[in-house]
Amino acid sequence: MKHDHSKGLDKEAIIRSQGLADTVAFYGEGDPIPTSRDLSAKDDTSGFTAVVQLLIRSWPYILPQILGRWWVPGVGTETRMAELIGGRGYSFVYMPPLVTLLAVIPPYFGIVPNNLEYPFNLFYGLVAIAVLCTWPLPNLSGRVQLISLVVLLVSTILANMVTVVLIEGSTSSIYMGLITAACLVGWFVQLNISSNGLKYRVRIGTHLVYYYGLSLIMGMGFMLLGLMMAEIVNQSLLQNEALMPGLAALIGYPEMSNGVNDALTEAQRMELRWAPIKVEFALFLLLWPLEIALLYYIVWIFQRINHGLRLALVDRWHRLSLRHHADHRVGDSIWRIQTDSETVTYVLKVLGEFVTMTVTIVTALMLITILSPLLGLIVTFVMVPTMILARWAMPRFRTRSLVERMANADLTSRLQESFRSIKLSKAYQAGPRSQKQFEQDSMIAFNAEYRHARLGFRVGVIVDTYSELFIFAGVFLIALWVNRGEPTFATELIALAGLSFVVWNLSAFRWASERFEGAVGSLGEVIRMWGWAQDVAMGLKRVFDILDMEPEVSDREDATPFQGFKREIRFEDVAFAYSADRPVLDGIDLTAVPGTMTAIVGPTGAGKSTLMNLLLRLFDPDRGAIYIDGHDLREFTIDSLRKNIAITLQENVLFGMSIRENVRYAVPDAGDERINQALRIACLEGSVAMLPEGLDTMLGDRGGRLSTGQRQRLSLARAIVRDAPILVLDEPTAALDADTEHRVLANLREWTRDPAAQSRTIFLITHRISTIRRADTIVYLDAGCVAERGDHETLMRIENGRYRAFVQAESGKSVDV
Repeated sequence: MKHDHSKGLDKEAIIRSQGLADTVAFYGEGDPIPTSRDLSAKDDTSGFTAVVQLLIRSWPYILPQILGRWWVPGVGTETRMAELIGGRGYSFVYMPPLVTLLAVIPPYFGIVPNNLEYPFNLFYGLVAIAVLCTWPLPNLSGRVQLISLVVLLVSTILANMVTVVLIEGSTSSIYMGLITAACLVGWFVQLNISSNGLKYRVRIGTHLVYYYGLSLIMGMGFMLLGLMMAEIVNQSLLQNEALMPGLAALIGYPEMSNGVNDALTEAQRMELRWAPIKVEFALFLLLWPLEIALLYYIVWIFQRINHGLRLALVDRWHRLSLRHHADHRVGDSIWRIQTDSETVTYVLKVLGEFVTMTVTIVTALMLITILSPLLGLIVTFVMVPTMILARWAMPRFRTRSLVERMANADLTSRLQESFRSIKLSKAYQAGPRSQKQFEQDSMIAFNAEYRHARLGFRVGVIVDTYSELFIFAGVFLIALWVNRGEPTFATELIALAGLSFVVWNLSAFRWASERFEGAVGSLGEVIRMWGWAQDVAMGLKRVFDILDMEPEVSDREDATPFQGFKREIRFEDVAFAYSADRPVLDGIDLTAVPGTMTAIVGPTGAGKSTLMNLLLRLFDPDRGAIYIDGHDLREFTIDSLRKNIAITLQENVLFGMSIRENVRYAVPDAGDERINQALRIACLEGSVAMLPEGLDTMLGDRGGRLSTGQRQRLSLARAIVRDAPILVLDEPTAALDADTEHRVLANLREWTRDPAAQSRTIFLITHRISTIRRADTIVYLDAGCVAERGDHETLMRIENGRYRAFVQAESGKSVDV
């Protein structure tokens, strides 16, 4: 059977989308971004310090992957993050004497060379610094302790590098490896010595330490590989000099360590040519799996960091007030949580590479200045236009990054709103209009991204252009000096650095030109990396803008759990306003007792829902208070209070899960018996029983497989299953027929007055007269005040009463009393 793959394709839509794609600017700014959604460099409120602070603020979410957690025998792994050094009675007092013994004994007995000539003077100096830092470390605290730890870390790393790069043989490397291991053992294993005996704990989960430690080992391995290849090729094959004994044994020719290369046969020489390749291939096979594993490992670590920040962001989002959610589009929140939070994974990369390149530039500058101060002056001079360009470009990087992120957030909001209103869009044939709005937002997002990327490209081109000009000038000078055979500058300093460039020769040309090109060329990489840092910082700024928001309603320090009520719920002189010029409630007084149903009635905007929001402590009153059994609502913890209040919303919010899971949303561990009881009270048990899969029937998005009345009763069942003492029902029967409404209200009244259950009360917000007249008390609100209160019959007897007028308007006819 042949299939027509073109069938079902909207060719006009394809042509239209291609036409829109053709309008995307290849050069220039593209379509202008609306002024209301754009920012200029003048709107930038951040600077160098602010960017650094934003990057550093992400540190608490990175630190757990460095410090890990403690594993204690008999207790297990602790949930909280481990301390930086020690604490809670544990320390590593055994580490300083252990490190000192390992540092002193091998040189004393001649296991490692004990001379102080270069490079051993440099090596032992670094070892001495590391040993001295270990002694005060257990007794220090705060910033001094941190500085001592950093010095210990740097000196240990440098000493290990010296053993690989400058010292022949493996003895010194093993010696330094043991010292490093002793320092790490003190950090990973800590003791608690007391009258109760000896206890210990082990630090685990320090994933970034594991990663960078393995990376350092791998880097030194590749460095060692390069040095070995240079040793074999340069000294043995080219210069006919003796090899180091260990290296000679490794390639299978121990006699080459005695300088007897001339005695090798032609066959041996042919085989020796392959020795470097064999050694390199063997080490490659050893290090390659580690490199692959590290790539996987760092992705996993970064995702853990992002996960932690994302969870913190969602937790804060849940605790923010309804006022915040009303003022912000859902798509913006989604973009901040899903995309802006990802920038935390780039902080280590940005800071690490920025610091590394800066150190590279400074080091190269110092070394080439030793050879020629003029070359150092050229590098310094190149920094001037780079700094000027950075000062001009960085504010624009920040504002364009913010505009790009806000445009994408708006695009996400547009998508979310379009999908949410798909039924309305089809009913009003608004699809083409929605499509056009999406196209406009998509174009704005594209132009914002393109403009941001184009700025980075332009800055890179400018830096690369003048950098290449300076590199050409510097290399020309070096070549000129080599041609003339001119002497280098600081001969004694050059010898101290381990170099032998007394005059400018070919070796000096190669060495100096590489460092000069590296220093000047790295300036472009630094400005690109710092430009990327602006984007990362702006993403973090949008994240921390949310995390810095404090909930409008929070627990008091002395708040106690709410256990239900027995006597009354009382609103006393309650006033509230969303803003100073927009009062909603003023002087509300009402009381509800157990076993009763209170109807809150009034015109739209009278403050009915706001009154119930105050009961839920979604807001706190500006004046007055709400009391439960004589206790101010603010005396209770928010979580315990809301756990004892069930609510149905005017909009029936359902999820694309089973009926069972929708009802369990209020009580995750509710059993089927409890669920069926709630469905029976909501008059939905029979309808669910008729479904093929019963409680396991999967609902569509927002409960699309149910009728409006069924969705309303399912929402009611979700509130009932919570079995809370306070039930707030907002238009609970608006979509029900008269018979079903009667049965539901009768069940609710019976459930409320069940003598075997706890004290319950119900608040109704409704406009249906048939529902209101069943209430024990009716409170009529008007303009934020209690205009009338009483039962239906009492209020209907008030001549020209507002409730009576309301009933007449709802029923469409006059009412005689």
